[in-house]
Amino acid sequence: MCKNIVGYYRTSSTTNVKGDSRTRQSVSVKNYSKSKGWNVKGEFYDIISGTTNILERNEFVKMLGYCEENSIDTILFEGSDRLSRDLIVNETSYEYLTKLGYTLISVKNDKTFTETTPTGILVRQILSTISSFEKNNLVEKLRVSRDRKSKLNKKLGLLDRNNNGKCGGRKKLTEIHSNLSFLVVTYKKMIDKKTRKPLSNSKISKLLLEHEISVCYKTIGKILEDVEMEKRERRNRRRRKNITSSTPYNHIN
Repeated sequence: MCKNIVGYYRTSSTTNVKGDSRTRQSVSVKNYSKSKGWNVKGEFYDIISGTTNILERNEFVKMLGYCEENSIDTILFEGSDRLSRDLIVNETSYEYLTKLGYTLISVKNDKTFTETTPTGILVRQILSTISSFEKNNLVEKLRVSRDRKSKLNKKLGLLDRNNNGKCGGRKKLTEIHSNLSFLVVTYKKMIDKKTRKPLSNSKISKLLLEHEISVCYKTIGKILEDVEMEKRERRNRRRRKNITSSTPYNHIN
C-alpha cells in the first residue's frame, strides 16, 4: 500500500509570496516522495516568521488536524529551516511533534530529523544555527542596499512622503500614471464657475475619471503636497550645485 504523507512549506515574508519559494519547496518534496514511492496527500503553506510557535501558524495547525483525520504520521519539509530557523523553536517543535508520533523528514538531508543520536542532534542544531546566520546576514545586506538606494533616489529627487529617498514600498499613483501630477496641478489652477474659486479636490477627483484615473479626493491633496515638496527639493539641489561649483575666482571683480 502506498504511504501517504503531507508537505509543509513556509515563507517568512509577504515580499517573497510572488517568488518561487512555495513552488521550489513543493517540487523538492514531491520529487523526494516520488523517489520513495510515497503519495503527497496534502500540502500546507504558511506565510509567517520561522520564530513563530508552530501552534500559532494557521496552516500548520490545519495540517495536524488533517493528518489526524487521515491517519498520516509523516511530514516532509524542504529543509529543517522551513520548520523554523530559530534553534529553540526548531528543537521544541521537533520534540513536541515526535512525542505525538510524527516523523519529520527534511528532503535536503533525510537524516536531519530522524537521527536521535548525539551527533544527529548536534547536526540539526548546527544546521538551524547556520540557517539563522544566513538569514541575518541577508537581512543586513538588504538593509545596506536599501540605504544606498534611498540616498541615490534622494539625489535624483525620488522622494517618499517623509522627504527621504524612496526605496521599496508600493508605487505612488504619480509613478503609475506619469501625467497625473500635471493633470492635478492644471485642474487646480482652474476656476469653478459657480464658486469663483479654484476647483475643489472632490471636483478634480471626478474630472480625473475622464482620463480613466481613479483617485480619492484626499489623495489629490497629498499629490499637491508632493508637487510642492519636489519643487523645494529641486530648488535646494540647484542651490547646492551652485555652491559646489562656485570658486574664489567667481568673486573677483
